[in-house]
Amino acid sequence: MIELPPEKGEATKALLVLHGWGANQHDLVPLTKSLNLENCYCFFPNAPYDVEGTGGEGKGWFTFPLNKSFEQEREVSREILFSHLDEIQGKNFRSEQIVLLGFSQGAGMCLDLMLNWNKNVGAVVSLSGFLMDGEQVKNHSSLPTDTPIFAAHGLYDPILPLETSKASVQVLEECGFNLTWREYPMAHQIVPDEIDDIRTFLN
Repeated sequence: MIELPPEKGEATKALLVLHGWGANQHDLVPLTKSLNLENCYCFFPNAPYDVEGTGGEGKGWFTFPLNKSFEQEREVSREILFSHLDEIQGKNFRSEQIVLLGFSQGAGMCLDLMLNWNKNVGAVVSLSGFLMDGEQVKNHSSLPTDTPIFAAHGLYDPILPLETSKASVQVLEECGFNLTWREYPMAHQIVPDEIDDIRTFLN
């Protein structure tokens, strides 16, 4: 896991950053640097599964397209990430000081972590992602609805259609979460206007 402590001052918040399918722990480092967040300690783990055709460089949190191994692979990734959250707390961060930020499959895992960890994180940033198990979430007896969520998607995303993502994530709003939803004229990517809005949300 790559760790980037703040360039100056003491860290008052932590950012756990999850890359998308076929990328790796290095992929979102430039994004977090461009956010210019003060007093923020950033953590970038690698997903556990190799993506075929990437020479071992591309990783995934679970196989894509989904297959019969999905539940087991997601559970393995979830447990690994729970361990990383424990590590971060070991650096004197309270759970409420930890923000989860992910792109695509990593965004899906961020929402999954928020819903399944035994503590409440400070916020979630879900970029071009999706909510898994929406119907199960609706039936959940206790949800961390105090956790603010920023979710964004591209109008022209060819990999995960806008309406599919929007419908899945808006289940959280129906369940009582404070959801900030943004749409941008882009494909499956991250654009400067989006970065500005993430920065505003996190500050």
